[in-house]
Amino acid sequence: MAQLTEATTDPEKARLERIAELTDPATIRYLETIGVKEGWTCAEVGAGAGSIARWLSNRVGHFGKVHAIDIDPGMMDGITAPNLEVRDQDISETPLDEGTYDLVHCKILLMHLADRERVIGEFARALKPGGYLLVEEADIRSIQRVDPPSPLLTRAAAALETFFYFGGADPGYGMKLLPAVRRTGLKVLGTDCQLTAVQAGTPEIATISMSLAKLAPMIVTAGLMGQKEIEAAFDQLEQPSDTVIYTPTTVSVWAQRSDA
Repeated sequence: MAQLTEATTDPEKARLERIAELTDPATIRYLETIGVKEGWTCAEVGAGAGSIARWLSNRVGHFGKVHAIDIDPGMMDGITAPNLEVRDQDISETPLDEGTYDLVHCKILLMHLADRERVIGEFARALKPGGYLLVEEADIRSIQRVDPPSPLLTRAAAALETFFYFGGADPGYGMKLLPAVRRTGLKVLGTDCQLTAVQAGTPEIATISMSLAKLAPMIVTAGLMGQKEIEAAFDQLEQPSDTVIYTPTTVSVWAQRSDA
């Protein structure tokens, strides 16, 4: 089955793995609720560092298949299995093959796509009769909740949200996901959401601080915050204190093609 064979050295891969550590337990619960079986053919779209692709590979067994799809498949270097195929594919340009998959899953992907509504419809058409779609999207706005109140951290969170809009993403797409799935004609079976409270100065805060670090130069260039403000925000996040901030809310919806 799939194995991870090398240590993480790339900062972006490390960031994705931190996010996966917080969000994968819920994703796996939803996959177990769906009942992923041996022999299934699955598409993991926007596979990132490959953690869920690895889980699916182990679950579907030798007679199943997992297509791990990403525009940066190098993040999955070191993950190998006979039933796992890593594909360098831009889902906005090259859709999944119709009627091919028992399961299509993506997480925190659609919000970044300008043609997200078309893509989610293509996901639905890629399912076999009776196949399942599990889509999970973030609502970035929840990171503006800080206790004790911190105007600086709230400003940094608002700057992140605004920058997503500048880039054509929808940082609140998680709240729009359920009606978007219903519009595909699939039968919605369940929906859930999760977020985590993380404390300043703990390893868990890295899910926020690493994302801020990635976008900080562009936030400063766009004039949303000054460099000194960014540095002060990092200090507040990384210094141990009683400050608690929410991670982005992740909204999950799972549905089935009903013409089984």
